[in-house]
Amino acid sequence: MKKPFKILILLLITSVLSHAQSHRILKESIAVDKNTSIVLNFENIYVALEESTDGKIHFDYVMEFEGHSKKDIQERLKDVTAEVSNFENHITLTAKSKSQMSFESYEFKKEYGITYNDDFLSEKKDSIIRKSKDSLLKIIRYNNRVARTNNGLKYINERFKKIDKDGGLTNFRKGTMDVMRSVFVIKIPPYVKLNINGKNSGIHFRNNTQNEISLKLKSGTLKTKVLINTFNNIRIDDANFEADAISGGEYKFKNVKDGKIGSVQNTKITSEFSKLEIGEIQKHVTITDFNSEYYFYNWAKDFKRFNLYSEYSKIHFFYPKLDYSFKVIGNNTKNFIDKYTIEMQPTKKGEKFNMMERKSQGNGEFSGEIFFDIIHGIIYSYDDSFKKTDN
Repeated sequence: MKKPFKILILLLITSVLSHAQSHRILKESIAVDKNTSIVLNFENIYVALEESTDGKIHFDYVMEFEGHSKKDIQERLKDVTAEVSNFENHITLTAKSKSQMSFESYEFKKEYGITYNDDFLSEKKDSIIRKSKDSLLKIIRYNNRVARTNNGLKYINERFKKIDKDGGLTNFRKGTMDVMRSVFVIKIPPYVKLNINGKNSGIHFRNNTQNEISLKLKSGTLKTKVLINTFNNIRIDDANFEADAISGGEYKFKNVKDGKIGSVQNTKITSEFSKLEIGEIQKHVTITDFNSEYYFYNWAKDFKRFNLYSEYSKIHFFYPKLDYSFKVIGNNTKNFIDKYTIEMQPTKKGEKFNMMERKSQGNGEFSGEIFFDIIHGIIYSYDDSFKKTDN
């Protein structure tokens, strides 16, 4: 006798759940001012942060279930806690789940199993081409567009099929799966400072955010619109990061596997063992890196000065379109330019020396200075045209 086949799929999408059982975990509103201290602690939680316009911070957490038994619902609700304390203008939220939450999870129980669609499994091989800032923003926003779909079942059937006893593939239908939806929205006024601590959590800033933010995320995902504050201090470890833009502050990335930033300016980035794509580098950006891979796709018309200090880094460098200067110093580094290779051989004492320098040509507008200080690294230089790609 064949045993039932059971698989749990977590998807960052929302859908309209008919006849869903709704259970409110938390609902509370508190008046705040610019001196209010706010600490948000998340573990295994997916949360959306939005702007509040009425001078209050609002916590609203609801879980919905479809197809689950009452006993199963009660057991799952026991796994989730969300508590708020408010004492002397200091607000602390602690929200935890024993298992990781997403916006919506699907659980299929089939005797013969499920399979991926062939089209879903087929992947396009990445080629190293310049992406425009707008095309990178489209990629960044793709998951958010999926998250706004109102047909989760259609999304499932585009990617999965169930296998019947004869080996045939058919679509899923309502009633053949259990659905659990976790919706946690926090609305916060723009003038309060936020201290956020996340572990294995998804944190999503749905609006452009001017709040001063101190954030530490260990595992999970951080997705943002535009983060604008000189005093932001963001640390992301073993997590994914996507932002339309960042302006101001200090960012520390460690083991960021899929980092995408539409544009960056007035920012210091420290990174290691990460992969980051930047759609456009704007004014006054400095990166200090160890053993990461970066893609510098585009440069603003007036980016002023860009500094890279790196060791064991792999850099994909696309030339600015306007006039610029470029200086590279270092040791034991290779620069691949089309079919040519420039090598900086290691010196006996490890001293850095001038690898290459391009001075301003004096033609047209001058966009800025680029400076690389790179040891044991690889630079791939690309002098391309946007006509080579429709991205």
